[in-house]
Formats: sequence, C-alpha cells, structure tokens
Amino acid sequence: MTASFIANCLVATSALGQVSPAGPPADCSAYVSVPLPIEAEVTPVPKAYPACASYRSYRGIGRFVNYSEARTCAWQERLAQKASLAQNQKEPTAWVVGGSLILADIYFNGAGVKRNVPLAMRLACESEEGMAKLALEEIAKLGDSPRAHKNFEFCDYAVTTFTLNFCSGYASEIQGDRRSLYYSSLESSMTPEQRAAFKRLLTAQNAFIEAHASEVYQGGSIRVIRTLGSQEILNNLFHTDITHFERQKWPVLSVHQITTADSLLLREYKKALEHSQIRTKGSIDQEAVTDEGLSSAEDAWEAYRDGWVAFARLRYPAAAAAIRAKITLDRYRFLKTIS
Repeated sequence: MTASFIANCLVATSALGQVSPAGPPADCSAYVSVPLPIEAEVTPVPKAYPACASYRSYRGIGRFVNYSEARTCAWQERLAQKASLAQNQKEPTAWVVGGSLILADIYFNGAGVKRNVPLAMRLACESEEGMAKLALEEIAKLGDSPRAHKNFEFCDYAVTTFTLNFCSGYASEIQGDRRSLYYSSLESSMTPEQRAAFKRLLTAQNAFIEAHASEVYQGGSIRVIRTLGSQEILNNLFHTDITHFERQKWPVLSVHQITTADSLLLREYKKALEHSQIRTKGSIDQEAVTDEGLSSAEDAWEAYRDGWVAFARLRYPAAAAAIRAKITLDRYRFLKTIS
C-alpha cells in the first residue's frame, strides 16, 4: 500500500470518521502495509501468553475501563499471538479476544486514541480475515447512520466456529458483569439477613449454571456456543425474576399450579431420566446427555431452588410460595425440552 492510499483512507474517514461513499477496499491485502504506532514497535515479545486480559480493561469487566491499560496489554497479546504462544489458562478468552482483535476495536472506535480505520482493518484482518471482510461490508453501509456513532465490535462479525466460540464467551462475560453490578446495587437495600441469603442464592445459582452444562449436548464444533447460549438463557431468566420481584411483580399462578408444581416436575424429571437412559444405552455418542449428568444438574437445581426459597421468605415473604412454584415450573418446562 502506498502512502497516498493510506492518506486517502484517512481523509475518507475524517469528520465523523466514516468511510467514503465508494466504501473501503474489500480485500485484506490492501491493509497489510498500514503503519503500526510506535508503541507496537517498542513492546517486547512476551515469553508466555500475558494474563492481563485486554478485553476486560477495554470493556470494564470486573475492573474500571482503562483504554491505555487495554492497549498496552493488547500489544503484548498480539505479539504472543504472532509467536503462537500457548493459551494462558488463567485468562483463556484473551487468547482470541485480545491482541489484534481488541486492538481493532480500540482503533476503529477511537477508544483512548485517535480513530484510525485503516489500522483497525489491518488488525482485524490479522485476527480473522473472514471476520474483517464481513465487517467491511457493514462498515461500508454505515455512512452517517446512528449506528456509526456507537461502539463497533468486530466480534459481531466472526465467521469461523473457533472465533465464534471465544466471542460468545466474551459476550457472556459482558452480560454477566452487568448483572453482577445490578445485584451488588440491590444489596444496599437489604437487611443483613437478606444480604446473607442473597449471597447464598447467587452461589447456588452459579453452581447450577455450571452444572447445567452436563445436561446440554456437548457434541459438534459449536458445543461451546450451544452451552453458553443455554446457560445465558438461565442467567437472563434469573435476572428477569429478580428485577420483577424487586418491582413487586409477582408470579401469576393459581393455587392449583402452586400446589402441584413439585409433583409435575418430579414426573417430568423421571421421564427425562428414562429417555436419557434409552438414548445413551449402547450409544457410541460420547457427548450425549447422560442420566448421571442430568442427575447432577438436578441436584444443583434443588440447592438453587432451596436458596431461592430461603431468600424469598426474607425478601418477598408474601409471594414466597408463588416464587417457589414459578422456579419449579421453569425447571419443568426445561426438562420437557430434553425428555
């Protein structure tokens, strides 16, 4: 790429930082020679994949947003990626959602730096060429639309199963952090007894969400996406319940539904176990849901239910019975999908 081409790209993305009406080049080869900033040149090559997790600093996950810190970390991660260093088990997501990918987001959005679309495209192309090319199609459409002024996420355009799996984990972390902040904000209005019960409920909920993976089919290349998606549904359901109950929007259930919820669930659970045993008997599919996995998840769910009951009796005493039944019926409906 010539200097004049780079200059033209920068002119085309000036003002609001948008592309020209003709759109940017559609081939990653056009961005290979875009100059890197000086900080990229002076960053030493790490001996092991860094544990700094640039995406956490960039999005403020479990820490304050710090673009400078994110950028410093990401340049180290990029060098580790180029050196094909092994994944850091302390921060596995950063192995992909770090380095070039996060730097692409940083420079495209002008997060703590001057916006530089050509540089962002070079970095996106380094991360995953198919993702970069798909993102370019969207970038060309942005023009002066309101979306053009919101943060752009290259992860939204991941095309390979490999990158999609990691980007799904990234998205789940973002949502989980937002939920955690909300739960922390609620604790200030709770009595000490309620707060202690709520913490136990959150611990039980996390244990159930983790155990839930054993009742999700683990075969195929999208098993991570499938599992995270199912876990996210349960996380969102819990968050919605808490939000509604805090607004005194109680479950609308009849006396019959409340009194029969347990027996209904028990019948469905036994049916799911029987079907699981039939499916897995003599099966060569090692990743199928087993009766052991289903039983383990059910035990975790029962502890979760009991945590809900204990908290509801303290926080929402008038609706505790209805809440218990609602949680039970939600479990019943899920089991029907796998029985």
